[in-house]
Amino acid sequence: PEPAPTPVPTSPTADAFWEAVADGLRAAGHLRIEVVGPSAGELRYEAEASATAQDGALVFVCVGGKAYDGQSGWAAVPGSWTCGAEAMASGFRTLGQPVDAWSANLPADSGIEEAIALTPEGTWVWTYRASSPFSGKVSTIVTFEPVTGRVVSAGRIDDTGETTYRFDYAETFPPIAKP
Repeated sequence: PEPAPTPVPTSPTADAFWEAVADGLRAAGHLRIEVVGPSAGELRYEAEASATAQDGALVFVCVGGKAYDGQSGWAAVPGSWTCGAEAMASGFRTLGQPVDAWSANLPADSGIEEAIALTPEGTWVWTYRASSPFSGKVSTIVTFEPVTGRVVSAGRIDDTGETTYRFDYAETFPPIAKP
């Protein structure tokens, strides 16, 4: 008799994809994302804290459910905020890009479509399409290796241009703390 065919794994859900990405960040302890494109910058993440840095100096911090704006003398930003791994995932899922802090009060994209695909190599590819009130039509792709728990590539195209996100789980930075 012929052997039974090997079952092909089904694609994970978008929820499972982003939970795996967040788990990878938590396991690494920290993540630096270099943003290369029209709105260049650097985002820093820990499991429960996140920040934006410009030229190595923090300009925005999210910790303990509170956000602080360094351009306003470290004034607390009103409202309830999600920081760290959850902020990163929520930013991608509602805006098609990583954010340093996320709030349900932020204007989200409309017409959001998410899809997950599995490659023959075993990586997961998340795609996002939506319409942004700020940058028109948005298309984002994030590639994740479930074996390593790491995002290996990410990019976005919108009406302002192309952006590449470089994920670095090795480079360290000082702990993110309330200023």
